[in-house]
Amino acid sequence: MLRNLYLVISQDCNLACGYCYAQGGDFGRGASLMKPETMRAAFDRLLPLAGKTLAVSFFGGEPLLNFELMKDAVAYGQQLAARRDVRFVYCLTTNGTLLDDERLAFLAAHVRHIAISLDGGAAVTNAGRRFKDGGGDVHGTVLANIRRLRKAGIPFALRGTVMEQHAAGLEEAARHLDGLGAVSLRIAPAAAATEWRGDSLRAWTAGYGRLNRASLESIMAGREPVVANELCKVAAHRLLGERRLYPCAAGEGVLAVAADGGVYPCDHFVGTDAFCMGSVHDRDFPGEALRDVAARLKGNTVERRPKCAGCNVRYDCGGECPAQSLLRCGDIAEPSASHCAFTRKIARETASLLEHALADEAGKARLTAFLGGG
Repeated sequence: MLRNLYLVISQDCNLACGYCYAQGGDFGRGASLMKPETMRAAFDRLLPLAGKTLAVSFFGGEPLLNFELMKDAVAYGQQLAARRDVRFVYCLTTNGTLLDDERLAFLAAHVRHIAISLDGGAAVTNAGRRFKDGGGDVHGTVLANIRRLRKAGIPFALRGTVMEQHAAGLEEAARHLDGLGAVSLRIAPAAAATEWRGDSLRAWTAGYGRLNRASLESIMAGREPVVANELCKVAAHRLLGERRLYPCAAGEGVLAVAADGGVYPCDHFVGTDAFCMGSVHDRDFPGEALRDVAARLKGNTVERRPKCAGCNVRYDCGGECPAQSLLRCGDIAEPSASHCAFTRKIARETASLLEHALADEAGKARLTAFLGGG
């Protein structure tokens, strides 16, 4: 069942980030903006695949470059909600540089979840994130807009990306971002076709391990953790018995519609012809292409991936992002060596930490409540 629909309403961006997996925002297809007829076709063709609630995520590139279409999408969604008894929840992923008064007012009224990309302090952020015209201070611009969000009482999340040359600065970046008032923080290594060098991977893994330990200590003390993604995955398996068979819901629970109407399992696959699931403009959509790609991803469980099947942390992990596996190894079922090395170490360290935390009933109850299991 479709739960999250990514609308890539702008395959263009005002930034030129050195590590962008979307190749500057256009996904290698040339700059373009989604047209109103494509947006309406996306809703009309894909809404039957959803349940009573559908999250619509405005994505890019930089989606605020197509702000008029965003407004049109919310208006059209309101019409559909009334006619089809469905509830829409709107989300936005943005680089945070284009938040003027009109946009802020719209976000406050209609968008429930806002994720802003920021990679750390000024030196780190501006090293990887630059305006296309070559001028300006991306970090300073985003910080000023974050202050406006906070003043307006609009909650936001932060998403940081760490380039290989900054791997040793992970903790410093996390502390900087954690102090900006976000409701959640997620930090990930930059997607790249080549593996990180051994020293970079070790620095990243060691830093993440220390953040993991500090986050567990925070949860046990009743405070919000800094970064808890890997911690939560392991704890959900060891404490609640949840077995992760996939890293995400791409291809079924999640679909992405590109600016031209092409449909993909998620935003990371946009522009990859082998994983195009058809187009919302096709007369027979959704059809065989959607079913075939969805079946490939559904069959790509950790129990069926050859290198994952015998791994003793496979249910903590759920497998590498299939788009990342495809990028690095040419196969959605082939995890990269760096992913496996990082995940095995962090999962085992976390399991050891949890043994001590779960020995105390109060700690166990606190962690269970944090995971939403009590």
